[in-house]
Amino acid sequence: MKENEILSEVHRVREEIARECGYDVKEIFRRMRAQTEQLQAQGWQVVSPVPREKETASAATESSFP
Repeated sequence: MKENEILSEVHRVREEIARECGYDVKEIFRRMRAQTEQLQAQGWQVVSPVPREKETASAATESSFP
């Protein structure tokens, strides 16, 4: 199977960031928030995704069958 170059790059960068942060999830998110604040200060518009509706077991089952 041919290697996906984009996916390989994403994995490499993710590993690099995790290593720099000592594999500490709190530090990774602190760094992400700081970078987001920097971008906003530079005039970038940062948006959040629309929250998903919570699915119930019956709703998931109903949507699976036509």
